[in-house]
Amino acid sequence: MYKHTKIAITGGPCAGKTTAMQKIVQEFTEKGYKVFVVNETATDLINGGIKPFGDAPIDIVEFQRCVLDMQLSKEALYEKIANGYNQDTIILCDRGVFDNRAYITNEQFKELLKERKLNEMELMSSYDMVIHLVTAADGAEDAYTTANNSARTETPSQARDADRRTLNSWIGHKRLEIITNESTFDDKIHNVVKSIYEFLGKPYPIQKQHKFLVDKINLAGLRDKHLVKLELEQFFTDASDTENTMVRKTTKDGESSYSRTVKKDTEVVSERITTSRRISEREYNELLKCNLDHPIRKCRYCFTYQNQYYKLDVFEEPKGLAILETELTNKSKEVVIPDFISVKKDITEDLDYRNINLYRKVNGKRKNSSLVKKAK
Repeated sequence: MYKHTKIAITGGPCAGKTTAMQKIVQEFTEKGYKVFVVNETATDLINGGIKPFGDAPIDIVEFQRCVLDMQLSKEALYEKIANGYNQDTIILCDRGVFDNRAYITNEQFKELLKERKLNEMELMSSYDMVIHLVTAADGAEDAYTTANNSARTETPSQARDADRRTLNSWIGHKRLEIITNESTFDDKIHNVVKSIYEFLGKPYPIQKQHKFLVDKINLAGLRDKHLVKLELEQFFTDASDTENTMVRKTTKDGESSYSRTVKKDTEVVSERITTSRRISEREYNELLKCNLDHPIRKCRYCFTYQNQYYKLDVFEEPKGLAILETELTNKSKEVVIPDFISVKKDITEDLDYRNINLYRKVNGKRKNSSLVKKAK
């Protein structure tokens, strides 16, 4: 079965997106993938004379309405073509739908989606992966320029602000990678390609997480961050000592998306082979109906801190359990614990805190638990 993957490449002005995308196309075409590129819609409109600034500008919300309609149309066309190929494909989107949110208010963005009867969670999950390249104006100021894009007019300060707003627009995505300017530009592009290799894997993506058992949370510090709150409900349909299948419902602001994920162990405890696909609400409900166990429910708070992406899970049961999780693009980089969270210990290698084992613990006292019976 062929795998079709859609990746949004986003970031602030002068972040290296164009160079990164050229490298991705070259690298993965050589590896046997058919790579499609969806060009940046806003730039196409601006270069064509439709712009929210300059002489005779159009209203910014109307401009974003044009971007949204054109973006959705292009992505649908590329997805239709890609699905017809008898080989693995990658659709590279030079920015995605949620970049629009960075230039209007959140209420205006939600209204645009409502006009088109779009489910925000389903729309976000239509991108398998999002890679955010931090603007050169943040950490590589000497390299910042507007000369290579006629649609770019931002000062370095404006570029940093646009970068932050763009990143915030994607917070809550299941696989968001942040590529910073910590080393050379070549290293930055290398890290982009490396993150895609890790996601695609051979034949599956390798997921390496750092997990910490949380002791205390300073709620004031947490509220100061740009947060995205997700409500997760998940259960398992199958499990063994080395592999399990998790079914999950993810809800944000009353809108839900559904997925089925298979995880396989490797020789390294913190690295797992993971493959995931979206499923329908009907399929989810059918699987849930056949399940004999109580699903695990938790609230997930997604945020960034010092250009790292974090997920803070607060469990409904086991009561009082909170786990902080992050994944680093640069594996040699140290994990920084946010200053408003204190942790008890690193549980990256602790199997007791894996989802499957927490699920078993919650359902362990139930006589009819099918999963617990399988584990014996």
